[in-house]
Amino acid sequence: MLEIRPARPEEIPRQKELWKLAFGDDDAYIDYFYQHGEESQVLVLLEDGVVWTMTALFPVTLTLPEGERLSSAYIYALATHPEARKKGFARFLLNYVDYYLQEAGKDCVAIVPAEPSLYRYFATTGFEPVCSTRKVALLRNMVARPGPGDALAPVSPEDYNALRERMLDGTLHITYPPSLAAYQQGLSRMDGGDLFRLTTSGGEGLAAAEYLDEDTVLVKELLLPAAAQAAGAALLARQMPARRYHLRTPPFWDGLAGSYLQSFAMVKWYRLELARAWREYRRGYMGFGFD
Repeated sequence: MLEIRPARPEEIPRQKELWKLAFGDDDAYIDYFYQHGEESQVLVLLEDGVVWTMTALFPVTLTLPEGERLSSAYIYALATHPEARKKGFARFLLNYVDYYLQEAGKDCVAIVPAEPSLYRYFATTGFEPVCSTRKVALLRNMVARPGPGDALAPVSPEDYNALRERMLDGTLHITYPPSLAAYQQGLSRMDGGDLFRLTTSGGEGLAAAEYLDEDTVLVKELLLPAAAQAAGAALLARQMPARRYHLRTPPFWDGLAGSYLQSFAMVKWYRLELARAWREYRRGYMGFGFD
């Protein structure tokens, strides 16, 4: 017999097992999520009393260009045990997510496919590509030195969020509560990074950065005017020495030479008028993703 419902505390060891099998994350990363369980709601699918599929829902807001804010959630860590795949369990759970969120009055839901092949799968469940990211990869010798007076410093999640919203004003983007900015800060600090405020001659901005490995830095979010992005990369390279840097910036801003657009998040609309208005829109911006 199948059962779908909110998870219970005694099921956390099983959830961690599913997570590790599905994504291969280390124990510290997984434990960090469960140490901050108040930030999300975990739903599970059971067959004959055994948990086989899980997902987490982070509360977020989708802000439209004119400023309207839509109540939303971000589907995270959707995982099925390898022994239970091809039974449709993920689709069953996603259907329940729709019911669960609509009962809670949500306007839409977002998801970031873990790999390119999943964009087609999620499209069959009603999701549409809405959010993209502009990406660029730089080797250390491609990064300049910081200019005189340019500076970088850690920033609190509250201040990060406040400046982020000012910079993204007039765009379609995901807005995070301060608690989730703090969650991202914790993830970045686990891997030798942080949330940063950057001051350059070309403008002020933000970055969320961390090490992928000893040779590679991922800048999950670089919010700077196009003319200041090279200076921002220089500041980050001075702060976090590495051989390679992967930078993600909003799709609606010009980027560094060699940057390209890539689909990132998909959205399912729960209101028909929203679906009609935004069905073909692909320049929304999500940011962190907690990947």
